[in-house]
Amino acid sequence: MDLSIRIIQESDEYQVIIEGDGVTRILKARSINELMSSLNNEIRDLLTTRESSDTLRSSTCTLRGWYIRLPVAKLLEIVTFLVRNRQGDDTENLMKYLDSHGLSRSNYRVIIPTLSALGLWKQGRITREAEELGKAVIDGTQELPNILYRIATRNCALKEVIDRLAEGLSINDAIKLLGLTRRDEINYTSNLLEIIMSSDEFKCLQYSKTLENYLKSGGCFIALEPPRNCVLNQVITVFNYLMNSKGFYMMSILSDVDVTINLNLVSTQLSDEHALIIQGGKPVGALIGDVITTNNNYAPRAREAVDRLEPIATRIIKANNLLFSMIVVPIVIGDECPKVKAYVMVGNKMGDWIARVFDLP
Repeated sequence: MDLSIRIIQESDEYQVIIEGDGVTRILKARSINELMSSLNNEIRDLLTTRESSDTLRSSTCTLRGWYIRLPVAKLLEIVTFLVRNRQGDDTENLMKYLDSHGLSRSNYRVIIPTLSALGLWKQGRITREAEELGKAVIDGTQELPNILYRIATRNCALKEVIDRLAEGLSINDAIKLLGLTRRDEINYTSNLLEIIMSSDEFKCLQYSKTLENYLKSGGCFIALEPPRNCVLNQVITVFNYLMNSKGFYMMSILSDVDVTINLNLVSTQLSDEHALIIQGGKPVGALIGDVITTNNNYAPRAREAVDRLEPIATRIIKANNLLFSMIVVPIVIGDECPKVKAYVMVGNKMGDWIARVFDLP
């Protein structure tokens, strides 16, 4: 393992950036003794985790620790400047930014750790994520909140906070999970989270959390319409629930079209507008669907959705040489206490189809 350790002193505080094996860790310490103790613990943890498992390598978050000492607007301004001026060394370009704005070069001591905590700076250069973010600002795209969401969820500490926000925790309570004490860090983090919460990707996560909670506990389903580009996530959520909680009935419907799979070995993998159903590392089926909101007379809308999706499902079977395709249509029945049903239709490569409606949970 190759480790890069950088220590930056700002007034009475040390910021430490540890990079190695695909992971970046950000530490803060107020004394040399605290610095040495934290370094010792982090390096031991990094080495132990690497030896015992592939947890770090397979984790969706690769940034450990949270640090922010810049307003979000200033952070975006700096990243945009660096993206516009890619010629030469990024560190020198950062110094040019500070000089051109009449700022002390010592400000790099807070800029570098802030960028590093978001995965925007690594080993002395801005990252691919920073380039994407800077170009989004330059182009004025509405995708900026979604890009910030994807960047933030690569930081493990922020990812936990975002998950809790999606579950209904307030920003003030969620920020307490980070253990921040400085007022500027709290304010900057709060502003960043407000932007992230306006993104389609956060709203999709929020809808998914609501659906998962409904499938777990029942009651009334309070979210009616899924956000943009969020339908497949909900189809997969319902599919996983059916496989885990109604396995006997799912096996029955599969066997009716001569399909036999081991439900314990099944997983899903996103592929464009559908998902592949994987067993033993091999694609065996396709999963597509839609989410509809209707009243108690749900059958016409459900049938309309399935009729539209069936030809697509058939094409996917043939194109990928799969055993079967499954159409899952979660049906949100709007009422004083909304409920969810699932219209499930399974077809094999011979063109045989069978359907069933499940009450959820």
